[in-house]
Amino acid sequence: MFRTAQIIVVGSEFFSRDKRDTNSIWLTEELEKRGVRVLNKSIVADDLETLTRVITQGLESTDLVISTGGLGPTEDDRTREAAASALGRELEYREEIADELEKRFASRGREMAENNRRQAFIPSGSWVVENPNGTAPGFLCDGKLGSFLALPGPPREMKGMFDTFLEHKAGSFGGGMLLLRRTLRVTGLGESDMDRKIADLYKDLQNPEVTINFTPHNLEIHLTTRAASVEEAEGLTNPLVEAMKERLEGFLFSDDDRDLADVVVGLLRATGLTLASAESVTGGHFAHSICSISGASQVFLGSVVSYTEETKRGLLGVKSETLDEFSAVSEATAREMVEGIKQKTGANLCMACTGYAGPAGGTEKDPVGTVYIAFSTPEKLTIRRLSLPGSRNLMRSRTTQAMLYMLFRYLRRLKS
Repeated sequence: MFRTAQIIVVGSEFFSRDKRDTNSIWLTEELEKRGVRVLNKSIVADDLETLTRVITQGLESTDLVISTGGLGPTEDDRTREAAASALGRELEYREEIADELEKRFASRGREMAENNRRQAFIPSGSWVVENPNGTAPGFLCDGKLGSFLALPGPPREMKGMFDTFLEHKAGSFGGGMLLLRRTLRVTGLGESDMDRKIADLYKDLQNPEVTINFTPHNLEIHLTTRAASVEEAEGLTNPLVEAMKERLEGFLFSDDDRDLADVVVGLLRATGLTLASAESVTGGHFAHSICSISGASQVFLGSVVSYTEETKRGLLGVKSETLDEFSAVSEATAREMVEGIKQKTGANLCMACTGYAGPAGGTEKDPVGTVYIAFSTPEKLTIRRLSLPGSRNLMRSRTTQAMLYMLFRYLRRLKS
């Protein structure tokens, strides 16, 4: 019975900045649907000794170890050898695998290279997982401590073969239990401030299990509940969620995996209000976040990206005297930017931002990281000055998040 698992992503390429692992994320979701708790994930280079050690440790600590990658025909594809060593098995040549590979190449009018025969070697006693979308077969080997499932790296091949494994091992997952995950998202609070509000609700709980994740934009509360049915899991989870929502009133913006932009667009649609923006420091990032949400066209009228003083004057009507006296990064400029976009679009709600993203720029009064956000509503115009740390890209995203949070607070009060 598989109750716990470890996932190993094999490939030295995953240590480069351009390569991202998506296999382990997908596998985790699929396993948790079936009540299998993933205890560990590893990215391992194409090194036989290291891979053997990680597989061995996984077999000693979990019921199921799944690897993706390292099943190709080249010398650096080491998963077969590492698995055999960790399981205490010999590699055996499977004629039926080689025959199938030869047929696959022949059907494409090609002759199979000799090194492809490497793919016909698998640990003795293994069950072969056929690969209809590629040349690398997988295998499942049940050891004394745990089971090892080897899958290829390409997601299109891996996913279909994992489904085959599920059919083969139907009834072997979770011990009749399932895992239910809920994610609550919070903004406008620091991690320690939030924990002071809710720590007593979960500190002694084991089911649901509660973990806090800090991101550059918000805080996430992850609840994982193990139960025999969805109804039982919800019965354990929902009271805790409601208690946390009450404690985090005004800061918790989502309990259903939606991000802040999605929530804001939903509130705009619910209230029937329209929105427009004038952006400088964010370079269109705010408009992008809004337009990424389905239904945004019903509420978002448009945005002006005025990155230079000339466009601030020409497109938004910011006065030259304002720019000369106060500079482009100032409360006065932010005010005239938001007034300009309001005049151009007639939107009910308008936002503007200007700031120093760095690394150059800034003044003694307003150093790099300073941002001014102007928010115009039918009732009043509000301007906030923020000091935001981080790189240029991080500043853009944090400014966008701050603008969304101002909108969220206003719309939420309006709707309630």
